[in-house]
Amino acid sequence: MDAAVASLEFGEMTEPSPFVEREVALHPSDSHFRPDIQGLRALAVLLVVFAHASVPHFDGGYIGVDVFFVISGYVITGVLVRQSKTTVRTNLKSFYSRRIRRIIPAATVVLIATVVAGYWWLGPHVGVPLLTDVRWASLFAGNWHLIQTGSGYFIPGVPPSLVTHYWSLAVEEQFYIVFPLIVFSVGAFFTSRRRPLALGVVLLLAIVASSWWSMHLTPINATEAYYSPFTRFWELALGGLVVLLPRTWAMRTPRFNAVVGTVALLVIVVAALRLSDSSVYPGALAWWPCGATALLLWTGQASSMGGPATWLSWRPLQYVGNVSYSFYLWHYLWLMVPQQYATTPMAPLSRVIQVLGAFVCSVISFHFLENPIRRSHWLDERPYAVALLLVGCLALTWGVTLLYASF
Repeated sequence: MDAAVASLEFGEMTEPSPFVEREVALHPSDSHFRPDIQGLRALAVLLVVFAHASVPHFDGGYIGVDVFFVISGYVITGVLVRQSKTTVRTNLKSFYSRRIRRIIPAATVVLIATVVAGYWWLGPHVGVPLLTDVRWASLFAGNWHLIQTGSGYFIPGVPPSLVTHYWSLAVEEQFYIVFPLIVFSVGAFFTSRRRPLALGVVLLLAIVASSWWSMHLTPINATEAYYSPFTRFWELALGGLVVLLPRTWAMRTPRFNAVVGTVALLVIVVAALRLSDSSVYPGALAWWPCGATALLLWTGQASSMGGPATWLSWRPLQYVGNVSYSFYLWHYLWLMVPQQYATTPMAPLSRVIQVLGAFVCSVISFHFLENPIRRSHWLDERPYAVALLLVGCLALTWGVTLLYASF
């Protein structure tokens, strides 16, 4: 989802780092690019879409968000530890600038489209609740709003908010606020030799504390446990921990890695098929998709041909992974508005058309909105313009909600 759901940023930062023994790559010639990670992103977003589209037997497809979290932790940690040896302030500015350009524009367009579509199809009765939800989502604090209101995906007889899925983006952005500070602080206070160990200890402690809190809170307050960053941070930290493990360990056993990766991939699929809305989740059950994803990220560094790293590197799957962020943003609008508008259950063909519509929107967004902004040399040379982009997107979203509130 960045993510829920970031671009594959390996390759953006290519300078060597004392944190990692070698560049993380499927093969030495691939630099930082991992095609299997893009395929894994595709699997994650498809599981989420299948669950929300009510595809039979995929009620547990929501674990795709957990897969996204682990991938995001892996990717972002790799980017951060390869930052050039400049000041913390410069590194933070560079990191947050990329985050704004990657995340904000597409998220803003979908929020505005949601307000327009909600009022057009569902009528003014969606009014205040939807506009309030959109404002929280624009600030990447929608998860706290869901906790506060006690709402979410799984309340029988109550249609979810049209922007409920933004909760995962909120969790990731909250992680991104804290985690870079931790990484750069470790870099400032420890020598090059001790930095990997120090950061690894921090991540391990975060995994233990956050996962324990998730297991403790889930049976007590399911809503808070599902949407709280404190019960989800361990999933991102787990992905980050994989980056810090010496790559040479994985390089020794490519055939064994292929076997382990195959089992891990099966675990994700079985979890999606066996879990349901009534499962006590996240809690201990979240370890199944998260642990399996971590194993896929680890074994994919060096896996013999014919293993999961090869399957996940299939070009069409990679492309779905490329547009997975936009696909995640758009799919909920396309699926939920017709569902709440219709008076009878949606036909399977209607669901297929809705998913295809969401995918087309994601392709357009990726090629004509996200990539031009993310790769803009004009923005590269004008850091202040990125701050204006953030302010402008927030102002536009809030302006639209105030406009519709006056109707």
